[in-house]
This record gives sequence, structure tokens and C-alpha cells, in this order.
Amino acid sequence: MADDEWTFDSTSGDETLGSALASGADEVAAPQGIGARLGDSIGALVVGLILIPLACAGLFWNEGHAVKVARALDEVGRLVHSVPADRLDPAYNDKLIQVSGPTASAKGVADDALGVKAKGLKLSRNVEMYQWHEKESGSGQDRKFTYSREWSSSAVSSGSFHAPSGHQNPAFTLKSRDFGAADAMVGAVPVGAKAVLLLGGAEDTPVDEAGVATAKKALGRPVQASGGGYYAGESPDSPRVGDMRITYKIVPEGPASFIGRQEPGGLEAYRASNGQEILLGYTGTHSADAVVQMGQDDNRLFTWIIRAVALLFLLVGFVMLFAPVNILASYVPILGSLVGGATFLVALVATLVVGPTVMAIAWFVYRPLLAGGIIAGAVVLALAFRQLRLRRRSPARLAPA
Repeated sequence: MADDEWTFDSTSGDETLGSALASGADEVAAPQGIGARLGDSIGALVVGLILIPLACAGLFWNEGHAVKVARALDEVGRLVHSVPADRLDPAYNDKLIQVSGPTASAKGVADDALGVKAKGLKLSRNVEMYQWHEKESGSGQDRKFTYSREWSSSAVSSGSFHAPSGHQNPAFTLKSRDFGAADAMVGAVPVGAKAVLLLGGAEDTPVDEAGVATAKKALGRPVQASGGGYYAGESPDSPRVGDMRITYKIVPEGPASFIGRQEPGGLEAYRASNGQEILLGYTGTHSADAVVQMGQDDNRLFTWIIRAVALLFLLVGFVMLFAPVNILASYVPILGSLVGGATFLVALVATLVVGPTVMAIAWFVYRPLLAGGIIAGAVVLALAFRQLRLRRRSPARLAPA
């Protein structure tokens, strides 16, 4: 068995659990009585009561945001000026422009803190830390917590662990970050860092051995080049909690298209009449109409992602409302699984009713004509369906002789 995979398990009560906490065991049994389980379920119910209105608010906001961005992009499509990239025309200063063509940076882009510099438009630093992770499994007398060491790109708070002793994670002080080339230009037109930060199409880029000393000084710990990036720790082959892996991606120079408000130092976001700010950037050479359309596509994708996330939170909230009922039912053989399935079905139906209803109300506020048209169409279909059913049910009448 590996050194970091030994286990501890016990169901003998608080005294043994206390020793497990002190030893920093990788697997800790934590049996719960009915009182503790009911207490947790009431806490879950309270969280559900908070989560449901928050999810509804998120759905409502999302519909309004989608409309606001779509209308701002429509305005951009009407007002944007396509300018040539071979010269900078001061007449377009503070105006909405579209420019496309070969995009380059004379100075390149750098992460000065860690001594990394590359020729390109956008440099992305990705940081992972080797950390303790907690997983809860089982319930009642079979509940236990398992602790494993894994690489993660986000901080894991060990303060909230059930058994924090021996499983402490250090502070995640170095964050992932994007850097844009401040002198980026499309031909003779400066676009600047804000615009190039919007570009996709990043490629892996290795670090230079020359930057190791700078990274070591910045991080205050041993650093070596490994796997195309930096490894902050003693040995990549034997990682310890707190070790970091730092890798980079670069968006290379090449054709790109932008829409924004022209300023001498680069493009800034355009503020539409409804207050929404728009700044667009895509790799490749595209017309103004195509760039606006890609912005609309991104807006629709974002809207659907938020809808899905909000509906998931709504479902979780409704499930949490039934936590006390599920806990009580779990102590009755067979009944527990039946009640659990039934309450989940009720929560799912509630989600499918409440979620679309909230979105429909938002449409009435933000898209009254569209909402009215959809409802009118639904009413017509319902009446037609009802009439069809009545005709099928009515008995056939014989013609008089």
C-alpha cells in the first residue's frame, strides 16, 4: 500500500473518532444517530428555502441579461464602422469600429512575476496545487469521510473538513491568470490588451529554463522546469501537499477581428444606449456582421448555460425541502427508497413547473410581444386539440331515412 493511501475505519463511537481526528486518517468513520441526521436535514431544508428563491432570481436575471445583450449587439450591428487596418484614422476616435487582419505584438506578452515571456497576443497561466480533498459516503451508522491527495486548479478549504487534523491545505496564493499584449495591433490600428484577452485558440507553450531563478525568488521555494512548465516543490515524482504545477498557453500572432470603441491606446468597450458594454474579439478574419453574429451566438450559449445551472440549483433546493421526510422514512425498511424516489419526482415536477414559469414571467417583462405571441399560439393549439377530442368523443348520427 502506498504511503499516502493507508486507511482508518471504526464504528465504536466518539472516543475512536477523536483518535482518528488526531491521527489525520485518510478514511474516518463518522456514524450519526437519528437526532444528528434530523438536525442536518433541517439545516438542508433551510438551505433549500434559500436556494429556491436565489435560483428563481438567477433565472429572471438571466432572461433580462440575454435581452439586454442581444439588443446592444443589434445596436452595434447598425452603428459599427468597418475601418481599414493599414492606417489609424483619428476621425474614428471614440467611435464604434470593426477592424480585422493580421494581429501582432512587437514586445510580446509576459508573466513578469515568474519570468515567462513569449511572442504572441495572450498568455494564460494555469496553476494547480496538490491538495487534500474530502468525500463523504454512506449515511447513518455507515457514514464515513475519505481523504485523498489530488491536483486541483482551485483552492480546497480544509477548514470545513470533518477531520481537518492532518489534512490541512496551505493557502492557494498563486492564481491562474491571463496576460494580454498591451501593444497588440491589427496592421496600424492598436487594439490593446483588453481586446486580445477575448481571443481563443490558445496553444501550449513551454517555459524557458532562464526563468526558473525568477520563479524561485517569487515563490520562495524550490522550482524546476518539468513537463513544459514549472514545478514548485522538491520532486515532481513524489508530490507533497502544497506543491504546484504551473503551465502556460499562448494565443499566437495571426488574423483576428475586433469590434470596440477606438481610442489612441487600443479598443475599449462600447456602451450601448441600454447601458450594456460590448467589446468583441475573435480569431480569424471576419466581417462586421459576422463578428456581431458570433457575439449573438455566444450570448445564446451563455443564456442556456445559466438556465441549466439555475434549474439544477432549483432542483437541488426542492430536493433539500424533503430532507427531513427522507431521513425519517429511511428508518423504515423498503419505505425509505420508495419515499426517496417519490420526493425526487415531486422535486423534479416542481422544478419543471416553477422554472419555466419564472422564465415566462421574465419574458412578459423583457419580451412582452414574444411572450404574448407564444401564449396566444399555445391557447390556439389547446383549443384546437380540445375541439378535436370533442369531435372524436361525439357519437355518429345516422341520417334520416
